[in-house]
Amino acid sequence: MIAPPPDKYIDSDAYSLQCSNAHLRRLAEAANTLTRFLGIRDLPKLRRNLLHSKYGIDQADVMILFGGTIPFGCEVAAAAWKRQLARHMMIVGGIGHTTQSLRDKFSARYPQMETDNKSEAEMIADYLSREHGIHDFLLETKSTNCGNNVTYALAKLRESGITARTILIMQEPSMQRRMAAGFYKELGDSSDTIIINYAPYLPRLAVVNNSLSFVRQYWGLWDINHYITLLLGDISRLRDDENGYGPKGKGFIPHVDIPPEVEKAFQLLNSSHLGTIRKANPAFTS
Repeated sequence: MIAPPPDKYIDSDAYSLQCSNAHLRRLAEAANTLTRFLGIRDLPKLRRNLLHSKYGIDQADVMILFGGTIPFGCEVAAAAWKRQLARHMMIVGGIGHTTQSLRDKFSARYPQMETDNKSEAEMIADYLSREHGIHDFLLETKSTNCGNNVTYALAKLRESGITARTILIMQEPSMQRRMAAGFYKELGDSSDTIIINYAPYLPRLAVVNNSLSFVRQYWGLWDINHYITLLLGDISRLRDDENGYGPKGKGFIPHVDIPPEVEKAFQLLNSSHLGTIRKANPAFTS
């Protein structure tokens, strides 16, 4: 196969026509391996009894839903809030590289929703208010990237006088591990704050009719190529080398160990050209 130009990928359907089922299954499992690694869930389900059995608490102090997630993430957060899994709910997200996609997805289903010039947090709040009757939340609307998602969220908690010893965080699965690492970096080793991860959905790929396909379609889910791009991009950011976000690179996050099976899966997907390694957009640096 001729390699595509830089920053271009091969459409997954076209790629499937050139590959054996065995190879497609290897690619699907590689993507699933990256999803399992990146999309951390510290609880198997969002249930109060599980929260109590693992952490000895009935509620987290704060639940934070980050705007980078697809609209389906709002459904998971709403269900958790109605089960009273947290005392406070915060929605975090300004205007960044995922904002227009979120606007398009909300306006396609809800044409009456005002999305122009709205931050991700504002749109999510509007949706939760309309569809779930949830109005009692904090909004952080200025952050534009994963790093200041964390710093601005913690600042908002301080401004609001909320003491958070346990924080349940929910983010796009490809970014969940990096988001957690950002909290660990910002809070520091001496902090007694517990971060509880729950990626709100975990897309799984399989081979269906000789083609790569998502096993389940979630509302607003990316296409396969873009999802693989997100996976590849976050593995690259988690690296602790001169190009990564670890201490030996940009220093945005602490060191993160990348297991050999994850590295192998990354190399296989990266060589397939089904996705690219997304570069950080300098327009959203702050």
